Amino acid sequence: MRVLADMIGNVPTADGEGSVPRSVAVVGAGITGLVAAYELRRRGVNVTLYEASGQAGGAIRTTHADGFLAEHGPNSFVTSPAVDTLLQQLDIEDDVVEANPGANRRYVVRDGGLLPFPLTPLAMLSTRLLSFKAKMRVLLEPLVRTRLQEGDESVASFVRRRLGREVLDYAVDPFISGIFAGDPETLSMAHAFPRVAELERRYGSLSKGLMAQRTQRPGAEPEGTDANKGHLMSSVPSRARLISFVDGMQTLTGALEASLAGTLRLGCPVRLVHRQDARWVVDAGQDGAAKSRLVDAVIMATPAHVLAAMELPAAMRKFAAPIERVEYPPVSTLTLGFRREDVSHPLDGFGVLIPASERRALLGALFSSSLFPGRAPDDCVTITCFVGGARQAERAREDTDLIVERVLLDLRQLLGVTGEPVFAKHVYWSRAIPQYTVGYQSVKDAADATELQNPGLYLSGNYRNGVSVGDCVASGQQVAERVAAYLAKAGL
Repeated sequence: MRVLADMIGNVPTADGEGSVPRSVAVVGAGITGLVAAYELRRRGVNVTLYEASGQAGGAIRTTHADGFLAEHGPNSFVTSPAVDTLLQQLDIEDDVVEANPGANRRYVVRDGGLLPFPLTPLAMLSTRLLSFKAKMRVLLEPLVRTRLQEGDESVASFVRRRLGREVLDYAVDPFISGIFAGDPETLSMAHAFPRVAELERRYGSLSKGLMAQRTQRPGAEPEGTDANKGHLMSSVPSRARLISFVDGMQTLTGALEASLAGTLRLGCPVRLVHRQDARWVVDAGQDGAAKSRLVDAVIMATPAHVLAAMELPAAMRKFAAPIERVEYPPVSTLTLGFRREDVSHPLDGFGVLIPASERRALLGALFSSSLFPGRAPDDCVTITCFVGGARQAERAREDTDLIVERVLLDLRQLLGVTGEPVFAKHVYWSRAIPQYTVGYQSVKDAADATELQNPGLYLSGNYRNGVSVGDCVASGQQVAERVAAYLAKAGL
């Protein structure tokens, strides 16, 4: 990697690209970059969207084969007013499918058996997932003192302190694996789950905070949250729904890609970004075919580690160092199809999560064909399995045959699978989900400082504003608004 000094006077020559008035380069065509480019183009801005790989959509990928639908990244997402507006604009509302309301049950493994996770206070009191002692510990949570010392705290430390070890092991740890593929001992409570941390800070207790929020008037923004989050078209009525699409999640990214015809450049990595006077130079393309372009602003919507591989001027590298060190553990997704008669478990829920203490190869599995229609032929079922993460990174890197062998062993013991899979699709993500580890404020501060010292440069993506699809959609919309405001202020 070559670190550049300040590049004074290195202006791109005319090459058919050149200088474009009121123009923005978006680097990275994952969901955040696609949404940002879409929003800017909708505002009449000249946008060029660069993607190093040959496919847009980032981790959102869908495969159709032999009557099965396999999702290799996100399987679903929760709507918001901003998301609903985007679906309307893209005219894909008719393609939306809501999750089966009868599949809201989440199973957690304890002592080798599947137990429903309690979703109500009454269910918590009667569940076999937690011991009597653990339930009493939860009921006494309002009496626990707030943390006195300043500074960041891990999710594990927070939960042990407020709710006890058993709740950490069998209620929180498996969900951490499901959301971040992460380790609660290293994840930051304040950054991975800021709203939960805020309940303690504001109310002194999680229980008291939840009760206070329930007594607020319907539709009110919960205290302590960002009132601007999802503010785009916030007047549009909406109820949160867990959704996907008839033909899978790639419907969303496909619609965005189609709307950006003429602006998206696949297989076109950005190698160099540097400031020239009041504008930006973007050098992109494969070796021997790279072209330079002058633009008014640049949105870096790439994973954090991509910055480390780019040629950046010293002024940018100085502030970006903490961002480049963000951890992304590997994850393998394995979609398996079985004949319905070969699986004894009813698969009557969302899926199953597995605590680290159970020592299984699986992080968890989704009952995909129970959740949404059209995921398997009528006489079959689809189970989407996840392996690796921060818990067992080495397992994610194993070859397909070994991963299938390990996963089948768990599925046979946990779900009563007897036959061999009639469908299998394995996808390996070498860097899956950014980890919001203890001390993550340094990453956010570095992003803020990089933007402050480099006017017209914007950093966006799931390492900064949340890892869910909904978070990424909001991130793309928000950064587009910020760029539009910057251009307007500059008189462009």
